Amino acid sequence: MQLLYNIWLLWAITFLFLLLLIVSFLIGIYKKKKEEKNRVLRDWERVRFILKEKELNEKEIKLLEELIYKYDPQNPLGVSTFRQHYIRCLHKYITNARKNLSFEELNEIGEMLREIGIRLGHDYIPYGQRIYATIELYQNQPVWMSPQGETPTLWRKAHVVDINGAFFRVAPFTHQDRLPVNLGQYVSFKMWREEDARYQFSTVLRRIELDPEIYVFDHVFSLERFQSRAYFRVRLDKPIEVDLVKIEKKYDLNQISAEDVPCQIQFSTRARIINLSAGGSAILIDRDIEDSYFIRILLNMEDEKEPKHITLYMRIINKVNISLGRYMYRGTFVGLTDDNRDRLAKYVFRQQPPISSALRERQKKNEEKKV
Repeated sequence: MQLLYNIWLLWAITFLFLLLLIVSFLIGIYKKKKEEKNRVLRDWERVRFILKEKELNEKEIKLLEELIYKYDPQNPLGVSTFRQHYIRCLHKYITNARKNLSFEELNEIGEMLREIGIRLGHDYIPYGQRIYATIELYQNQPVWMSPQGETPTLWRKAHVVDINGAFFRVAPFTHQDRLPVNLGQYVSFKMWREEDARYQFSTVLRRIELDPEIYVFDHVFSLERFQSRAYFRVRLDKPIEVDLVKIEKKYDLNQISAEDVPCQIQFSTRARIINLSAGGSAILIDRDIEDSYFIRILLNMEDEKEPKHITLYMRIINKVNISLGRYMYRGTFVGLTDDNRDRLAKYVFRQQPPISSALRERQKKNEEKKV
């Protein structure tokens, strides 16, 4: 009898222990949900304060709240403050809106979404950071376009003239660059972001606006990105002093060193190198420069060889007005000897950010697994 009593007591204690464990688990879940609910409420208070501070009107606030409630209700602060969260919700919103709204209605919403993005600071993309959607393009971005199925493929040059939250607009550079397309037809694009990489994508032509002729396309939220460089490139943020020089066309800088060619200095100015390779560079300068000029850079190689500095002559191949009075110049180095190009390549390699010991150990383990 005593044995039976002990067994029942043991079962009772075990059952009580399990019951307490379950109750504590449920209480923990309840507290976690309550804390999460309070966090979301606090985030919404902060979001409304931000929207008021950014001076969004009632329609814009209502549209943003609808976008958040539908597609990321647990993360209102993230959508309002992080560009990628905002674009992810925008993608879902626009994809669903295309099914029900007319072009005019969607374009009106796109204008409001653009204003929302600008006021929240989502239109700013740091140099060197990749993009994920056409909504992240900037005005005057050069692109090449070709109708899908065209044989042979003829790429026509154009530039982006407007981007809102629903569409982006592209204008051909010349009359010869106009597209022989119909509404609803797919058009292929390729473009080069000097501070980033090359991109390709295809999208649908929605409208052709006349006088001047402008093509209106749907946004794409998945871009094919790839590198295609002859030299390794590194991102920099290096302020320098550059000379703008003029070299007569009779000299072939592919055959002789630029240092052996007479040149005339037109003026000197402050600049900033934003990326660099052994083949060329991208430079920011706060003034408009003639394409016929060469940009001369005196760069310290930071090695033990003499001379300490080498002179680089950059031929301008493209310029983009990125803001009022500020231009980005992309170019290739010309008249550079093999020895100096080798020194420059090593200098570029040394500018890479150091790899952490943890990452190096992980790479070593991955290589051992492959073996």
